[in-house]
Amino acid sequence: MCDLQAMMLQFTTAIGAMLGTVCSLLAEGIGNAATSWVLPFTAGGFIYIATVSVIPELLQDSKLGQSVKEIAALVTGVLMMVFIAKYE
Repeated sequence: MCDLQAMMLQFTTAIGAMLGTVCSLLAEGIGNAATSWVLPFTAGGFIYIATVSVIPELLQDSKLGQSVKEIAALVTGVLMMVFIAKYE
């Protein structure tokens, strides 16, 4: 990857972060309505990343016991997000 491509990808990531910041600042005045759509969206993003990119890597060249432990840790993380969102 050339330097220009790396810089453009970094710039795209920074723009996404700025857009997220602006959205959160605009949603601040909404109150509980903001948390009703921000938390599921964020949790869904983390779950998507875990299931699409992390799990296939974990299952490659791994023993069954290790794969079960890794997936159990993933499910525990998801359950913790649900618990925090519900009882916050």
